[in-house]
Amino acid sequence: MLDVKVAKLKNTGEIMEANNKLEEVNTEPVIQLIIPRGSGQEKVVSVTRKKAMTLAGIFAVVFVCMAGAAGFYGWQYHHSKIDRAAYQEYLDHKSEQEAKIQSLLDDNEKMLRDMSEIHTLETKLRRAVIQNSGDREFSSSLDSIGATPGAKSTDPSYNGKGGPGADISMMDVAAAQNKNLTSQIDRQKKNMHELLTIIEGRNNRLSILPDLWPTDGGVISSLYGGRTGPINGGFDWHPGLDIAVDIGTPVYAAAMGTVEMAGWNGGYGQYVKIRHGNGYESAYGHMSGIAVTAGQQVRKGEIIGFVGSTGYSTGPHLHFEVFVDGENIDPLYMLKKAR
Repeated sequence: MLDVKVAKLKNTGEIMEANNKLEEVNTEPVIQLIIPRGSGQEKVVSVTRKKAMTLAGIFAVVFVCMAGAAGFYGWQYHHSKIDRAAYQEYLDHKSEQEAKIQSLLDDNEKMLRDMSEIHTLETKLRRAVIQNSGDREFSSSLDSIGATPGAKSTDPSYNGKGGPGADISMMDVAAAQNKNLTSQIDRQKKNMHELLTIIEGRNNRLSILPDLWPTDGGVISSLYGGRTGPINGGFDWHPGLDIAVDIGTPVYAAAMGTVEMAGWNGGYGQYVKIRHGNGYESAYGHMSGIAVTAGQQVRKGEIIGFVGSTGYSTGPHLHFEVFVDGENIDPLYMLKKAR
């Protein structure tokens, strides 16, 4: 009997403990959700606060994930539009750049052709001057311009190099052609400068030679050398050439130079003397008027005065003298040399 009572007491304790736990569960806060079901009916869902908090946490996490995904894909979409616009702009810019490069290449090619034509004209000019110069030294100097030892030609068309050119941009091609063109232009400038320098040098040498007939027409009325004196008779040494011509006829400088004297000079009357350089001088006497002053620079063929009959003269004429290193020479020697 004692054992039965103990068993009953034990069962009673377990039942009481279970009831206490049920009461604890029943006393936990409950959240009720009313869900409409139509036809005026409703469904009531009871959820404990603990479960509600758990579900709320899950929904918050899901919401944050969805918001983040939406933001990411929105950012991607926005920047994909920007990237597409930038790419389109790049394509447009690339097309424009390629058109400019092609235009530059076309211009370079045209300029190279023009340089070749200039080179050809320069060669023809040099040959024409050589053929008409009659001066071997001068011809040799002209012919040596632009000559490169071992080279057959300085024509720009003979300077090209190339190949299949893997992975070479057209910009690099344009730059290479531009460099080549610049080199050709510099070389052509140098050649033309040398040609001009040689021609000018020869012209200057020719310009200082007093070999220009000093009047318009006229006849030689007295030669250089011994003669009978035109006024008192007897032997007379004539240091120049008399050219009889109408009074007032212009007198021209026989060569370029500097006027050394311009004025009255005894028996020479109105007189001009010009220093030409390299020991050459010329003198002009008996003029009716003088058109230059001492120290003035004159060109070959420039008017320096007018024919007259001043000083010891029997009639209108020009007395013309030529000096080399201070000594008189026969002016006809220089005049014939010019012919």
